[in-house]
Amino acid sequence: MARVLLVMPRLPQRLGTPYLGQLYIAASLLADGHEVRCVDCSAALWRGDDDDVVAIAREFDPDLIGMTLFTYNAARGYRLGKRLASGRRLLLAGGPHPTVMPGEPLSHGFDLSLAGEGEHAIQRIAAFVDGEGDLEGIPGLSTQASRGLPSQSIGNLDGLPYPHEGYKTFDLETYQPGGRGVVPGGLMTSRGCPARCTFCANYVTGRVYRYRSTEDIIEEMRQLRTTYGINTFPFWDDAFTALRPRLKELCEAIQNESELDGISWSCITPGNMIKPIDLDRMRAAGCVSVNFGIESGDVRILKAIQKGQRPDDIRAAVKSAKAAGMTTVVNFMFGFPEEGTDELKCTQDLMSELAETTDYFNTRGVLVPFPGTRIYDQWADTYELRDWWLDVANVPIEPDFSDPEDLLDYQETDPTLALDFFRYTDEVRTAVEDCVRFKAEHNRATIRRLQQGLF
Repeated sequence: MARVLLVMPRLPQRLGTPYLGQLYIAASLLADGHEVRCVDCSAALWRGDDDDVVAIAREFDPDLIGMTLFTYNAARGYRLGKRLASGRRLLLAGGPHPTVMPGEPLSHGFDLSLAGEGEHAIQRIAAFVDGEGDLEGIPGLSTQASRGLPSQSIGNLDGLPYPHEGYKTFDLETYQPGGRGVVPGGLMTSRGCPARCTFCANYVTGRVYRYRSTEDIIEEMRQLRTTYGINTFPFWDDAFTALRPRLKELCEAIQNESELDGISWSCITPGNMIKPIDLDRMRAAGCVSVNFGIESGDVRILKAIQKGQRPDDIRAAVKSAKAAGMTTVVNFMFGFPEEGTDELKCTQDLMSELAETTDYFNTRGVLVPFPGTRIYDQWADTYELRDWWLDVANVPIEPDFSDPEDLLDYQETDPTLALDFFRYTDEVRTAVEDCVRFKAEHNRATIRRLQQGLF
């Protein structure tokens, strides 16, 4: 069997649990009997550097190194990859960034570059390393010799191993002292998103919406509760409520499963993909928090970014969730290239209006033009955005905070604004700064009320 090392290069923010996508890859390799070890350089307590990763690779002596690359850690991954490259092992790049820039990792010394969902492909690659089969015909795989076939979405999501089966491949002490209390970081009940937002960087799972059977989801929840004592489940689907009959069936199944009595869960959804009856049903099934993707309070901007919703959709959704007794989290974005001070004022006005029924706003929110998005494709030449991620100065690393107050202070500004991707006027920059600060101050006030027991 092959020995595989999976590496997550440093991301701007620390991770409190192993990355779910990497867990899926590790579980798929373990299912085929391979030996797997994962190194997460973004883990909350990891304080190593590239020298430490190289030392781990030397000691583990893998046959294959797979590196998860986001746009935000691509440059650091390429730098690390040069040190990990060896004539006796294959170096593979996978994840969101290689999905849209498949040739780039190859030009930086990687042997293989994998686009799209990787669970099936990694099994075939590991089998090749182990002397079985070849690399020809693996969807989404490019090599130094040839550009691969288009990636393919995985149709039968029930056939994938549960990601928590890959948990043992991580060093849990890099997330929490002693590794105690670290639990798998949530579930995915579906993949893909039917929305067509121009800023969205969801490349790996794509736009083809697929969902797992209710029975498979319930079984994973049972196992997580039995094995790890988990009682709170974050669902990380991009559009958890996209298919209402499926949502109804899942909520009823959770309610009717005696082994899940007393559990709670949270989810993410666009504001226009949910109705009050859905929220009531979700709350009865244990949903305690909903994160709404809203993005703008201006009708023209919502149309320009193809968000597919109106401010009235947003008002109704957030109000209904709060009335149902849920914690409400709302996301707004700023700095769209078509956005001026008038549009930003509409957004700030809507944030002010929603503040009464919103517990938290997602922090910061200045637009990042990720490659592969429609916004990037449309404006890359106008604003000279090509390859911005290859300069590590354009990907600022968040400091490690020991004092929560310092983190709250840090969130009052957004370092992305200083990168000036869209050459903001002074007036627009000031308006964006005001919006970012409004979020941070609102969140600080919510935390203060919690501390004082006012909720």
